[in-house]
Amino acid sequence: MIAGCIAELAIALAAFASPVASVATVLTTAAPEGRVTSYAFSPDGKGMDLVLYGVGSAHRSIHVLAYVMTYRPLIEALAAKARAGVPVAIAVDYGESIANDRDGYIRRGLDYLARAGAAICVVDRYRLMHDKAMILDHRSVQTGSINYTAAGAKSNSENVVIAWNDPVLAEAFEQHFRSRLAQCRPLDQVR
Repeated sequence: MIAGCIAELAIALAAFASPVASVATVLTTAAPEGRVTSYAFSPDGKGMDLVLYGVGSAHRSIHVLAYVMTYRPLIEALAAKARAGVPVAIAVDYGESIANDRDGYIRRGLDYLARAGAAICVVDRYRLMHDKAMILDHRSVQTGSINYTAAGAKSNSENVVIAWNDPVLAEAFEQHFRSRLAQCRPLDQVR
Protein backbone atom coordinates (compact mmCIF):
# COMPACT_ATOMS: atom_id res chain seq x y z
CA MET A 1 0.00 0.00 0.00
CA ILE A 2 2.67 2.53 1.02
CA ALA A 3 4.92 1.52 -1.88
CA GLY A 4 1.97 2.00 -4.24
CA CYS A 5 1.27 5.46 -2.85
CA ILE A 6 4.94 6.40 -3.19
CA ALA A 7 5.03 5.15 -6.79
CA GLU A 8 1.79 7.02 -7.59
CA LEU A 9 3.20 10.19 -6.04
CA ALA A 10 6.50 9.84 -7.93
CA ILE A 11 4.63 9.58 -11.24
CA ALA A 12 2.49 12.59 -10.39
CA LEU A 13 5.52 14.62 -9.27
CA ALA A 14 7.26 13.86 -12.56
CA ALA A 15 4.59 15.96 -14.27
CA PHE A 16 5.90 18.95 -12.34
CA ALA A 17 9.60 18.26 -12.99
CA SER A 18 9.37 20.38 -16.11
CA PRO A 19 9.51 24.11 -15.41
CA VAL A 20 6.39 24.43 -17.55
CA ALA A 21 3.78 22.21 -15.92
CA SER A 22 0.63 22.37 -17.98
CA VAL A 23 -2.49 24.02 -16.60
CA ALA A 24 -4.31 20.75 -17.33
CA THR A 25 -1.88 18.90 -15.05
CA VAL A 26 -2.37 21.46 -12.29
CA LEU A 27 -6.14 21.21 -12.58
CA THR A 28 -6.44 17.41 -12.70
CA THR A 29 -3.97 16.07 -10.14
CA ALA A 30 -5.56 13.68 -7.64
CA ALA A 31 -4.69 13.46 -3.95
CA PRO A 32 -3.63 10.08 -2.58
CA GLU A 33 -6.41 8.07 -1.01
CA GLY A 34 -6.43 7.41 2.70
CA ARG A 35 -4.34 8.98 5.41
CA VAL A 36 -0.83 9.23 3.95
CA THR A 37 2.17 11.44 4.67
CA SER A 38 4.33 12.65 1.78
CA TYR A 39 7.61 14.48 2.21
CA ALA A 40 10.34 15.93 0.04
CA PHE A 41 13.40 18.12 0.32
CA SER A 42 14.98 20.94 -1.63
CA PRO A 43 16.98 21.78 -3.50
CA ASP A 44 17.84 18.22 -4.52
CA GLY A 45 14.70 16.30 -3.66
CA LYS A 46 11.85 18.07 -5.43
CA GLY A 47 10.39 19.91 -2.44
CA MET A 48 8.58 22.51 -4.53
CA ASP A 49 7.28 19.78 -6.81
CA LEU A 50 5.46 18.33 -3.82
CA VAL A 51 4.00 21.76 -3.02
CA LEU A 52 2.77 22.03 -6.63
CA TYR A 53 1.35 18.52 -6.45
CA GLY A 54 -0.60 19.55 -3.35
CA VAL A 55 -2.01 22.60 -5.11
CA GLY A 56 -2.93 20.46 -8.09
CA SER A 57 -4.79 18.01 -5.86
CA ALA A 58 -7.12 20.63 -4.35
CA HIS A 59 -10.58 20.92 -5.86
CA ARG A 60 -12.67 22.56 -3.10
CA SER A 61 -10.38 25.14 -1.46
CA ILE A 62 -6.79 26.25 -0.94
CA HIS A 63 -5.87 28.34 2.11
CA VAL A 64 -2.29 29.61 2.19
CA LEU A 65 -0.17 31.16 4.94
CA ALA A 66 2.96 32.58 3.30
CA TYR A 67 5.90 34.51 4.62
CA VAL A 68 6.64 35.41 1.01
CA MET A 69 5.49 34.11 -2.39
CA THR A 70 7.46 34.78 -5.57
CA TYR A 71 7.88 31.37 -7.22
CA ARG A 72 6.23 31.84 -10.62
CA PRO A 73 5.17 28.21 -11.19
CA LEU A 74 3.40 28.23 -7.81
CA ILE A 75 1.76 31.59 -8.51
CA GLU A 76 0.61 30.27 -11.91
CA ALA A 77 -0.76 27.06 -10.35
CA LEU A 78 -2.71 28.96 -7.68
CA ALA A 79 -4.02 31.42 -10.30
CA ALA A 80 -5.16 28.52 -12.50
CA LYS A 81 -7.03 27.00 -9.56
CA ALA A 82 -8.67 30.35 -8.76
CA ARG A 83 -9.69 30.85 -12.41
CA ALA A 84 -11.14 27.32 -12.40
CA GLY A 85 -13.42 28.29 -9.51
CA VAL A 86 -11.49 26.79 -6.60
CA PRO A 87 -11.61 29.30 -3.71
CA VAL A 88 -8.02 30.39 -3.04
CA ALA A 89 -7.28 32.57 0.01
CA ILE A 90 -3.76 33.72 0.86
CA ALA A 91 -2.44 35.55 3.93
CA VAL A 92 1.08 37.00 3.53
CA ASP A 93 3.54 38.70 5.85
CA TYR A 94 3.58 42.49 5.55
CA GLY A 95 7.28 42.97 6.27
CA GLU A 96 8.71 40.56 3.73
CA SER A 97 5.96 40.70 1.10
CA ILE A 98 5.14 44.42 1.13
CA ALA A 99 7.53 46.63 3.15
CA ASN A 100 10.74 44.98 1.87
CA ASP A 101 9.49 44.66 -1.73
CA ARG A 102 11.66 47.46 -3.10
CA ASP A 103 11.13 46.80 -6.81
CA GLY A 104 7.48 45.70 -6.64
CA TYR A 105 8.18 42.14 -7.84
CA ILE A 106 6.35 40.46 -4.95
CA ARG A 107 3.39 42.83 -5.24
CA ARG A 108 3.04 42.15 -8.97
CA GLY A 109 2.76 38.42 -8.27
CA LEU A 110 0.18 39.00 -5.53
CA ASP A 111 -1.80 41.39 -7.77
CA TYR A 112 -1.74 38.74 -10.51
CA LEU A 113 -3.23 36.22 -8.08
CA ALA A 114 -5.88 38.72 -7.00
CA ARG A 115 -6.85 39.39 -10.64
CA ALA A 116 -7.20 35.61 -11.10
CA GLY A 117 -9.73 35.58 -8.26
CA ALA A 118 -7.63 34.69 -5.22
CA ALA A 119 -8.41 36.56 -2.00
CA ILE A 120 -5.16 38.09 -0.74
CA CYS A 121 -4.64 39.76 2.61
CA VAL A 122 -1.66 41.06 4.56
CA VAL A 123 -0.77 40.41 8.22
CA ASP A 124 1.31 43.09 9.96
CA ARG A 125 0.59 42.30 13.60
CA TYR A 126 3.76 40.25 14.22
CA ARG A 127 7.45 40.90 13.76
CA LEU A 128 7.19 38.09 11.20
CA MET A 129 4.29 35.97 10.05
CA HIS A 130 6.72 33.21 9.20
CA ASP A 131 4.14 30.54 8.35
CA LYS A 132 4.58 28.41 5.25
CA ALA A 133 1.50 26.23 5.06
CA MET A 134 -1.47 25.32 2.91
CA ILE A 135 -4.75 23.71 3.87
CA LEU A 136 -6.03 21.75 0.88
CA ASP A 137 -9.76 20.98 0.60
CA HIS A 138 -10.16 21.33 4.39
CA ARG A 139 -8.63 17.82 4.69
CA SER A 140 -4.91 17.91 3.97
CA VAL A 141 -2.06 20.13 5.18
CA GLN A 142 1.19 21.10 3.46
CA THR A 143 3.79 22.61 5.77
CA GLY A 144 7.54 22.74 6.30
CA SER A 145 10.43 25.15 6.08
CA ILE A 146 10.15 25.85 2.36
CA ASN A 147 9.55 29.44 1.34
CA TYR A 148 7.40 29.79 -1.78
CA THR A 149 10.30 31.31 -3.73
CA ALA A 150 12.80 30.26 -6.39
CA ALA A 151 15.47 30.08 -3.67
CA GLY A 152 13.21 27.79 -1.65
CA ALA A 153 12.78 25.59 -4.71
CA LYS A 154 16.29 25.63 -6.16
CA SER A 155 18.92 26.92 -3.72
CA ASN A 156 18.04 26.51 -0.05
CA SER A 157 18.03 23.39 2.09
CA GLU A 158 14.30 23.00 2.78
CA ASN A 159 11.71 20.42 3.75
CA VAL A 160 8.06 19.90 2.81
CA VAL A 161 5.47 17.60 4.35
CA ILE A 162 1.89 16.95 3.26
CA ALA A 163 -0.38 15.14 5.68
CA TRP A 164 -3.12 13.87 3.36
CA ASN A 165 -6.67 13.27 4.54
CA ASP A 166 -6.06 14.22 8.17
CA PRO A 167 -9.15 16.25 9.12
CA VAL A 168 -8.04 16.80 12.73
CA LEU A 169 -4.74 18.36 11.66
CA ALA A 170 -6.47 20.26 8.85
CA GLU A 171 -8.96 21.75 11.32
CA ALA A 172 -6.13 22.89 13.62
CA PHE A 173 -4.45 24.63 10.68
CA GLU A 174 -7.80 26.06 9.55
CA GLN A 175 -8.25 27.61 13.00
CA HIS A 176 -4.76 29.11 12.78
CA PHE A 177 -5.54 30.38 9.27
CA ARG A 178 -8.82 31.95 10.41
CA SER A 179 -7.02 33.65 13.32
CA ARG A 180 -4.60 35.24 10.84
CA LEU A 181 -7.44 36.24 8.52
CA ALA A 182 -9.02 38.07 11.45
CA GLN A 183 -5.80 40.16 11.64
CA CYS A 184 -5.49 40.72 7.89
CA ARG A 185 -5.95 43.77 5.73
CA PRO A 186 -7.03 43.21 2.11
CA LEU A 187 -4.14 43.58 -0.34
CA ASP A 188 -5.85 46.44 -2.18
CA GLN A 189 -5.88 48.47 1.06
CA VAL A 190 -2.14 48.07 1.68
CA ARG A 191 0.58 50.23 0.18
